[in-house]
Amino acid sequence: MARKRISFFCQLPTVKKYFLLGLFLTLQIILCSPKVIAQIPTAATLTRIGYEQLHQGHPSSAIQTWSDAYEAYRQLNDSEGMIGSLINQSLGFTAQGLYSSACNTLLIALKLEKGICNSPLAQENYSINSLNQSLQHQPLKEVQVIGLRQMGNILRLIGKPETSFVVLQKALAMTRELKLIPSKLSNQLLLSLADTERTLYFQAKNKYQLTDDPVAKQQALTTAQFQAQSALALYQQVETQIPYILSLTAKLNQLSFLVELEKWPNLTEINLSSRKQLIQPLLQQLLTIGNQFDDLTTIDSIYARLNLAQSVIQITQNPQLNQLNLSEGKNPLLTAISISHQALDTAEKINNTRAKSYALGTIGKIYGCLGQTLESKQYLETAMELAQSIRAWDIAYQWQWKLASLYQQLQNTQKTDEAYTAAISSLDQVRGNILTMNPDIQFDFKEKVEPLYHEYMEFLFSQQGANLQRAVDIQDKLRIAELENFLQCGRLIRPDVNNTQVLSNLPPIIFLIKLENKVKVVVKNSQHFYQHTLDLMQVSHSVDNFINFIRKKQFIKTQSLEYISYSENLYNLLIAPVKQYLPPDGDLIFITDSYFQNIPFNMLNDGNKNLIDSYAISTASSLQQLQAQSLQPEKLKVLFAGISEANHIFQSTSVSENFRPLPEVNQEIKNIQKSISSLSVLLNDKFTTHKFQKKVEANTFPILHLSTHAQFSSDPDNTFLLAWKELLKVQQLKSLLKNKQSPLDLLVLSACETAKGDRRSALGIAGIAAQAGARSTLATLWLVDAESTAQLMGEFYKHLKNGLTKAQALRQAQLSLISSNTYSHPYFWAGFILVGGTL
Repeated sequence: MARKRISFFCQLPTVKKYFLLGLFLTLQIILCSPKVIAQIPTAATLTRIGYEQLHQGHPSSAIQTWSDAYEAYRQLNDSEGMIGSLINQSLGFTAQGLYSSACNTLLIALKLEKGICNSPLAQENYSINSLNQSLQHQPLKEVQVIGLRQMGNILRLIGKPETSFVVLQKALAMTRELKLIPSKLSNQLLLSLADTERTLYFQAKNKYQLTDDPVAKQQALTTAQFQAQSALALYQQVETQIPYILSLTAKLNQLSFLVELEKWPNLTEINLSSRKQLIQPLLQQLLTIGNQFDDLTTIDSIYARLNLAQSVIQITQNPQLNQLNLSEGKNPLLTAISISHQALDTAEKINNTRAKSYALGTIGKIYGCLGQTLESKQYLETAMELAQSIRAWDIAYQWQWKLASLYQQLQNTQKTDEAYTAAISSLDQVRGNILTMNPDIQFDFKEKVEPLYHEYMEFLFSQQGANLQRAVDIQDKLRIAELENFLQCGRLIRPDVNNTQVLSNLPPIIFLIKLENKVKVVVKNSQHFYQHTLDLMQVSHSVDNFINFIRKKQFIKTQSLEYISYSENLYNLLIAPVKQYLPPDGDLIFITDSYFQNIPFNMLNDGNKNLIDSYAISTASSLQQLQAQSLQPEKLKVLFAGISEANHIFQSTSVSENFRPLPEVNQEIKNIQKSISSLSVLLNDKFTTHKFQKKVEANTFPILHLSTHAQFSSDPDNTFLLAWKELLKVQQLKSLLKNKQSPLDLLVLSACETAKGDRRSALGIAGIAAQAGARSTLATLWLVDAESTAQLMGEFYKHLKNGLTKAQALRQAQLSLISSNTYSHPYFWAGFILVGGTL
């Protein structure tokens, strides 16, 4: 999901807290009119004082004042005044970044149901249909429209742009019924809608960047292009309207959006020449408006100036735009510094620490662009200290990240390491705080999260005597962050897990780490860490050729000489250089980027034998997936759920809605029963989500075995399991299993496949395992022959019963197929992988 710049001044993460001016001016007109003041001077005075406090950047004081105003209106039984005071309080909470409190306050004001404010990371979310029904009962009053506009803004801020769009559309429809079009309020609504359309663009951009699923990627591209066009059309509509403050805001937001579009020009249908023609006049107007920023509230004027300065920075750093005539021959960065200093002066006058930090940091960034490293360092260090003093981690990590780059330029290794460590720690604080979830980070993983980790790892690997333990720790953090972003689920793993202790209890591990232009192969054995460096293009070519080959329908018909040539080539690249650090046989773990997780490592060949001939192999995306406990043979208890009959799906899906029957599931059950006496079965119409959930909650099952069609994809919407006449999406799995009686030691998915053309589709396996809470998962990379699967599963459970570990049991089951005359081809056995703990 993509960079979400959604607020009044969208360029700055901080700015999204201050889009309030138009809203509270409208409320002021309603609540402080002469007629109202004459009747209730105390309440109206409190309302006005609250606005003044918020103007000066004191939201806590404003909230308390508006709370007193609410009480005054309540004593007068003035319902409209009470609603207005609650809306005002939500403005104060928004200014503090307390979006959950702001949203819940609006629920009271508008009498809406609580589910609307659920975080998008919550497992149970409020449906759009339920929201539409709830909105139908809104009284047709102007104050309700104002409240709905604020609710739409808040929903956007907490990462729910689709819900925001519905609420804002309802508010706009109410203005038509009230005959308030055109009006200042209707224009404010159009501006809010433009910001929401913009956020929907960033959401689609994020999906486009993160998925390799061809169908999902095309859908994301189409959505992004449409949303970009819609947002720009609305901004252009509002910029011609009155009052001037709305026009100014629309121009600022439109400019910053146009600059953002330059990063991914293929995601908009507007060509470069047209974009330049839009940017040039906007920028010239905004750079020459002088003191008109002062017409805004004090706090908004600060962020408006910083927003403009940030746009100038991006334009000057973009080779497609830096030739624009911006300020009559003067270096536009010098103009940006002047604008930023004005913002800093104002922030110091009102003593707003957050605003001061952002102003100082912006000035520091500009000096960095000018090549004045020492001045940049001075401003950024001060900005960082201020952000840390108020625990504004969403700002602090940006300044820490910039400082790490500066310290590296200054060849201060210790400071560089400290700054990168601090930046990742601050970012972890932001990602871990669901109550103040930062949508910039939520919708911009590829640009605001992943590069920080990669830069730090590049730095660590570049040092003489590189700290490889630290490098794999950072890789581990990135992989967990990627999985959390994929699932949009909040924190999966406690941040205090000790990887050093985990490593000490594990067999040899091969880490495959993909960086900007190289691949690091890191080996951890019982003694030390070792590393080998490969060229990314060479590795990518071999990986792509291998995976494309084994995914062809003709793979099953290929001769051994043909497929061995591909697997031997990859073995020589990834394994041969580090083979000397591995034992001759035993257990072996691969921890890899999602880029490598579609590789069946067990069939890599050294020219004489496959890896599986020597090693029991398991894979993982992070060390923390490997904390499994061994299954005790005498306590093996399995819940088997499967579909053997034809099963028509009525839900919309990107894959075929008619999944072929799997009659061999019946034989699979019989084979498992030979070794497992405690086997509960939900087959065909008994395998509904309701019956499945009830069964899980009423019994203790260390093993959950699902023999049904399933698909894994780097797009969570295309990652699912098939129950009886319904799809079970990856996001639903956690809620179905949340009340299980005991931890799930093993999840078996015996009829699954990865999405075609999706190189990162194995991310879906990790996602399902995480949502199920499984310590280990046995899955397949492609849809394997059903008869051989039934035989392999029987062998797997037999060896588990005999006391082998999961990895060893899988290896023996695969070797049994290899030794047979019928199933020796790797199509039948190589697709099975064990993800997670080996025990």
